Amino acid sequence: MGSIRRKITVLLAIACILVACQQRAHAALSATATVSTSSTSAPYHYAIDLHNTGDTNIGTLWFAWTTYLGFYQYNYLPTSPTGVVAPTGWIAPVTHNGPGDGYGIEFYNISGSPIAPGGSGQFQFTSNESPAVLAGNSYLPPDKVATSFVYAGFPQQDPGLKFTPAVSAVPEPATLALFSLGATFLLRFHRNKRRSRAGTPSALQ
Repeated sequence: MGSIRRKITVLLAIACILVACQQRAHAALSATATVSTSSTSAPYHYAIDLHNTGDTNIGTLWFAWTTYLGFYQYNYLPTSPTGVVAPTGWIAPVTHNGPGDGYGIEFYNISGSPIAPGGSGQFQFTSNESPAVLAGNSYLPPDKVATSFVYAGFPQQDPGLKFTPAVSAVPEPATLALFSLGATFLLRFHRNKRRSRAGTPSALQ
């Protein structure tokens, strides 16, 4: 009788392990991010808007960095970033492997909240590198300079996900106002030009 109970216990334990493994297999990392700035010249003040599009938490964003075979590590920013800002409870050391390597930013959660599925996180840094540089090829093409990794927990404690954030330059409000003013003037100019051809006065209104 004791032998049967032991067998049942072992079978139940195996079943629990299989269920746990299946749940882990269904949990997948997925993320998108946008790197944007309103600066028109160096230094550029960047914001990273990271969206968790998967079904498991994100506890690490390693920006401008990649790894091969889980051992070799490469940082892609040509110059060291400054003014790094992470969410509350996260830290953000700048990573660099010495001469010949670039720089990365290792944002990860130690005492705050991870980014939950469907949620987003905001990060900031300042760099002398323009948006065109961040969107361009790294020294290991086809990787872009902005190539990044996310992990569910601490850095390199799970397989992670490699992805490439979109990089965009957002015009400053003053620039947008100037464009709007110019567009309004051109619209009125062409309208009055058409009126002039039709025999109506062409004075700007």
